[in-house]
Parts: sequence; structure tokens; C-alpha cells
Amino acid sequence: MHDPSSGADASAAPPLTRRRVLAGGGRGLLALALVGSASVACGASTAPGPDPLEAALEAARQDSDLAAAAARAAAPWLVPALNVVAAERARHAAALVEELARAAGKPTPTTETAGATTSASGGAGRAPAPPPSVQDVVTALRTSAGTAAELVPTLSGYRAGLMGSIAAACTASYMVGLPPPPPPSPVRRPR
Repeated sequence: MHDPSSGADASAAPPLTRRRVLAGGGRGLLALALVGSASVACGASTAPGPDPLEAALEAARQDSDLAAAAARAAAPWLVPALNVVAAERARHAAALVEELARAAGKPTPTTETAGATTSASGGAGRAPAPPPSVQDVVTALRTSAGTAAELVPTLSGYRAGLMGSIAAACTASYMVGLPPPPPPSPVRRPR
């Protein structure tokens, strides 16, 4: 409202003074400090889940064991390719162990303490499982490549690069590294 006697508009904001600016700024800083401490407290109460690279490590170890087992039972022409896959996936596991240790602030475990996998054997009285086929290795590599590729956008820096490299290596292994079976030899007919 306008007060005709004072000549000032009563609806206008009070004049801006240095005291008013400092008081408003102090309230703003206090609000920011409270919001910041509340977010830290909320963040501290939620325990982080398992490291996403743990699953990739387990897959690398299983793929390595699978490829090595398949190589022991494969045709001679497939053995070198399967051994390369087994060695490559073992190197992936070693790189993942190093990254997990670095992220946890722990020293890199030695090979004796790295939790090397052992192949499952059948229990007493059970027939041993048939050896894995090349197709089993291809399926495992395809799954590992897909899982690693899905993980890449959720990571950053070295971890994203590591998982991208693992996805590419697994894809190359099953698409290029494991050769298709040789064509059947032609049947020769006597003349």
C-alpha cells in the first residue's frame, strides 16, 4: 500500500544494508553447512556393496579353468588356442586382483594368497563330469564379454579401461582366437 503522508510505498522491500547482507550470507552458509553434514552422515550410514570387479575376477578365474580343462580334452589342433585363452583369462584375473587390492588400499596379494581356484571334482562314488567343450568356452567368454561391456559405463578412469579391454579380449577370443572346426576332408573315390 502507498502511504500518502510519507511518500514511501509500504509494499516495497526494506532497504539493503550491509548488516542485512552479512546476516543473510551467514544464514546461507549455515544452511549449506547443515546440508553438507547431513549428506555426509547419510552417505556414511549406507555401507557400500561389493566391488563390481569381484564378479569379473571370479568370471576370469572360471573362464581360465574352463579353457584349460577343455584344452586337456580337445582335438590337437584346438589345444594351442584354448591354452592362449586360459592364459589370457588368468592374466585378466591377475590384473583384477591388483586393481581390487589398490582400491582397497592393501598390498597386492601373492599368487599363493590370491585365492586361486581349484577345479571341482566329483565326490566319492560319482562319475567325473565330462570335460568342457569348445562351445562351453565360447559361451563363457561371450557372457564375460557382455558383462564386462555392461560394467564399463558405470566405472571411470583405469577401471573403465580395464573392463573395456577385458570385454574386447574376450570377444576377440571367441570370435577370432578359437578357430572353427576344420572342414571335413574330401572323400576320394577310387577310379
